[in-house]
Amino acid sequence: MGRSHDTAYGDFIEEAGGNRLLVVLVEPKDARNIGAVARAMSNLNVSELRLVTPGSFDLGMARSVSCWGGGVIDSVSRFESLREAVADAHEVVGFASDSGRHRTPQRVLEEWVESLADGASRTIALVFGSEEDGLKREHFPLCQCLVRIPSSGENRSYNLAQSVLLALYAIRRRGGAFIGAVQPEWPTSTQLEGLSEMVLRAAERSGFLNEHSPEHIRDLLVNVTRRGRLTARELKILTGLFGRINRGLGSE
Repeated sequence: MGRSHDTAYGDFIEEAGGNRLLVVLVEPKDARNIGAVARAMSNLNVSELRLVTPGSFDLGMARSVSCWGGGVIDSVSRFESLREAVADAHEVVGFASDSGRHRTPQRVLEEWVESLADGASRTIALVFGSEEDGLKREHFPLCQCLVRIPSSGENRSYNLAQSVLLALYAIRRRGGAFIGAVQPEWPTSTQLEGLSEMVLRAAERSGFLNEHSPEHIRDLLVNVTRRGRLTARELKILTGLFGRINRGLGSE
């Protein structure tokens, strides 16, 4: 049976000017999981799938499992690092089932989705770890926050495709006139990383950070500069400020 393109009761209606969603899989290994993720994305009208150092997988198997999501598989992008994969994203959100012990801010899925009502149309990267290990701590600094999908305490681990499907469905269900409202332009992940580096450089040159400083102070400065909801204009002002400070301190 061919695929019907007729609009049916219950179809999602794409809003003009909505958020651009990127699904980023870090070190995926199984073609069936990649295909299942592509199918979930197709169900919810999300087309951009990015793979970070994927293992060798059967492209045909992935396409077969993806059902109507073959177009997602055919246009998949591959990257050597997570930093490269999210460079053009204005918001980077990592999904982790148990990250409460770490300093990166954590939110439950529904709480984070509600925050979309306060933002502009922007590019959002949804980052998921490997099937075996999940998202690693080394990836946390690139995320404005970590999101946990609520679950039973008996079993907190969803499989990869389930996690993507639940996250995308929550975003699409939120919908409404609030998503995509006209707001200031947001900076990209790469631009925020540049600010983080300037702040750390100023802290080091001024002596605020030195060999005796606790490591969590450095982590806190990175977290604050990356998770703040800065507009592009605010970022420009802060970049100018810390540029002037660094020049005054004699940094290169």
